[in-house]
This record gives sequence, structure tokens and C-alpha cells, in this order.
Amino acid sequence: MTSSPQPPFSARAGGQHRQIEAAFPGTARSGLLHLLFDLVERRYVQDWTIIARELHRIGRLPLITYDSSSATSLKQARNDTEVALKSLDWQKMYDFCERLYNHLPEDIGFEDNYGNYTVEVSRKDAQSYIAAELQRLFLEEGLAYEFTDGAVRRRGRKHTVGVTVKSQVVLGDPQLLSARKHFDKALQFFRHPAKPDYENAVKEAVCAVEAAAKTLFPGAKASTLGDVIKWLGSTTDVSVPKAICQTLNGVYALRNGGDGVAHGGATGGKATVEVTEYILAVCASQIIYLVDLANAMEVDVPF
Repeated sequence: MTSSPQPPFSARAGGQHRQIEAAFPGTARSGLLHLLFDLVERRYVQDWTIIARELHRIGRLPLITYDSSSATSLKQARNDTEVALKSLDWQKMYDFCERLYNHLPEDIGFEDNYGNYTVEVSRKDAQSYIAAELQRLFLEEGLAYEFTDGAVRRRGRKHTVGVTVKSQVVLGDPQLLSARKHFDKALQFFRHPAKPDYENAVKEAVCAVEAAAKTLFPGAKASTLGDVIKWLGSTTDVSVPKAICQTLNGVYALRNGGDGVAHGGATGGKATVEVTEYILAVCASQIIYLVDLANAMEVDVPF
């Protein structure tokens, strides 16, 4: 199970408003090197030759043959590791973090005189430790990514993460399968570590609201989110404040008019990382609200 350490004091005191993306700073590389020393000392990773070879493979650096039984060769592998960590492209650094977790750890144990092998620390436990330490490093460095389930993903603000998780709970209803697929796509586009697609993230998030609204309110006989909004504003079956309808109209308008979001609009504003994260949080909240609204109606709803 992957641990989720809290942000350290330095990150909390300094604030996490700005996150570092499209980079793996020198301080983060230094922190990763410290972690590698720790893993070798704990024997969670066999030795420096394994680490150096993996870094050279990922970075397409020259192949070097090491001898793990030679102290001189082990020292060279450690030095080569330090050099590679300084020169590797930032995307490749995140690739290495994933490989470090998924492929380098091994069981730790011993074999008795009868040939029986006893595992003291399982590979799974070693992976859990690595995942927690990588996540801690990402938090300490204020990186825009998190390490969960063996992969690097865009992190997002605490509020965004919280409300999207809540929305995924209500989207677990089989009736809302279409909406859930759209919202999952939105998160995938947003969280892609190398090439996040903010325009498609916005489009899919609003499509999730649209799909949920059309399913939850069949009486609207709507083909678009705009139709549902009009129905919500005029029907006597349910009471929706005008301001809420305006908020729904707002995200729908961005989907239709945002730069490159859905219809090639060039005047609706650019889907920046800040705008996209805001839309994700708003759409998640809207889905939760619409589900609660439908469940509170006295008329039959598809549940």
C-alpha cells in the first residue's frame, strides 16, 4: 500500500501556491541521490551497478560493464550514477523514478544451511518504502507531480484532489458510466507528467457534467448541457438557484468558446493549468450537486 506523507514544514511554511512543472531541479536530483544511498545501504536495491546501468539505459548513455564483486567497479558505478543524475533530461528523471519503484527492488533475506530461504523484507515492502520516500521528495521540492501506484502523475491542489475523489464516489453508480468515463479522461489529460493536455481536460470535465445531467434529469429531454440548464431554470420539479444555473452556464460556455477546447474558439480564454484545475474542481462539485439534487426530487430518478 502506498503511503501518503504530509507536506514537510518547509513546504507548508513556504506555501504551495506555485508548483514546479516541466523540470526536475538540482535540489530534487540531490535528494534523489540521498535516497539511492539509503536504498543501497538497506539492500532494497542490490548495488550501485544496477542503478547506474538503469540510468544509462534510460538516458541512452554508453553501455558500461560493471563487476559487482569489485570495490573499484562499485565505486565507478556510484560515480557514474551521480553524473547521470546531473545530466538526465527532466522527463527521463521521472521515468527513472518509476523504474526505481517497479523494477529495481528485490526481496531481502538469507539462506540457511539446509538451502531454505527466509525473506526478511519483501519486495512489496521495499516498494512501499520507495513510494513513500519519492512522494516525500516530490512534496519537499514543491513538484507539480505525485508518485502513486507506481507512476508519476500531476498532483493538483489538495482541494482539487479532495473534491475529484468525492465526485468519483458518486460517479461509481452504473447509471453514470458515461459521465465517469469522461471525467476519468479529464484527469488523465490533466495528470499526464510529460504532455498534459489542458484543452481536452477542460472539454472532458464539462462533458462529464453534461452526461451526468442528461442521465439524472430525463424529464428535461435534453441533448446538451445547455438544454438541461434551461430546464433546471424553468421547471417546477426542482428548485435551483439562478446563480447555480449561471455557474453551470459558465463552464459550458468555456467548453464551447475556450481556445482550442471544443469548437476551435479563439476568444473564450486559454486553458492554462490554473484554469484547468479550477474547471476540474468546479465540475466535480457540480456533479456532486446534481446527484444530490436528483436524489432529493420527489419524482422518480434513474437509481
